[in-house]
Amino acid sequence: MQSELLDRSYHFLNFLPTVADFLVQKHKESELKVDEKSLYNLVTEADLKAESMILDEIQKNYPADGILSEERGKIDGNSGYTWVVDPLDGTTNYTHGLPLYGVSVGVVETDTMTPLIGMVFFPELNTYYHAIKGQGAFREKTPIQVSKTASLKDSLFVTGFPYDRNLSLDTLMQYYKSILQKSRGIRRTGAATLDLCWLAEGKFEGYYELGLKPWDMAAAGLIVLEAKGKITSMDGNDFSILIPSLLATNGLVHDYLLAEFEGQINRVVY
Repeated sequence: MQSELLDRSYHFLNFLPTVADFLVQKHKESELKVDEKSLYNLVTEADLKAESMILDEIQKNYPADGILSEERGKIDGNSGYTWVVDPLDGTTNYTHGLPLYGVSVGVVETDTMTPLIGMVFFPELNTYYHAIKGQGAFREKTPIQVSKTASLKDSLFVTGFPYDRNLSLDTLMQYYKSILQKSRGIRRTGAATLDLCWLAEGKFEGYYELGLKPWDMAAAGLIVLEAKGKITSMDGNDFSILIPSLLATNGLVHDYLLAEFEGQINRVVY
């Protein structure tokens, strides 16, 4: 298995800069075609083209692997590996000309959906993060680890809001207010993969969000775990990319945040 993972990781760490370059060039165009999948949930021609580039590369080089992607859905395979792809995380940022967006590609074990490889490129931040299960996490070639901050008052957190946020806005604001009052602050980047990668290298102490999808968590979630972080659902259950709530921390403030969320998790926003 290890050699197969190394091969897939090496291949795509060399391929994904091509996708990143495409997104940067497309971002410079004055006329970007944008469609609404739902309220607040956008898709652009750049999303679709970037996804086609990635999926074509997977199917050409690893035809027996399965695929789960944001725009095209599920493609079955029989190798035991499934690629989980978000061609453009942070589409709203992208459509507004912000550089806070990424390309996320992960590989999971098909039967358990356990993340095995994670790669996230941030084209206009000129950096990328990657991990293979059991081998640590890296920003480019530099090993990274989560922060050592152990108190809420000294911690900086980050969050995001689900697309159907209007269904449970009061609950979301309750979480926000509760943590904001006890910490150094809360940020919102608009890209879950960026939140998780910045947590992995110690910029944030914790990240939480409801309404996530597998492609939001598969690659960047592994990067956090390999950076010695901790991940559960927001109600304390084991991490799974199939559970749409996520609490990721440096491990030292994890129980404090679980206590803040206890009894408040409102599954209507799932």
